[in-house]
Amino acid sequence: MSTMVGNWKMAITDGCMPGDQLSLFNISSATAHVELTFCAEGGQPLGPFRLIVPAQRTQSPTLEDLVDSDSPPPSLPYSVVVVSDTPVLVQAHPAAQDAPKWRRPAA
Repeated sequence: MSTMVGNWKMAITDGCMPGDQLSLFNISSATAHVELTFCAEGGQPLGPFRLIVPAQRTQSPTLEDLVDSDSPPPSLPYSVVVVSDTPVLVQAHPAAQDAPKWRRPAA
């Protein structure tokens, strides 16, 4: 059972994959105390993982950065629940940034 750090809550349900990065941007002038809980299909939730994001700053953790060796990260897509005591913007970034991009065929 977790103790929520605040009352600002959101979820990313797009199906994050292992290695994906979350960008947390604290838009307020106060320090944000953030909890991340990762939920994969068929498994127990991982977390909550607590982070501190300074005022008007960004942190970009991956699930692998947060999980200890006793709890391997899920190999299936997962969702993330974000709870914070101040508003933060959250965006997921796919791990494969160097993957080939779709190109329009030459005319």
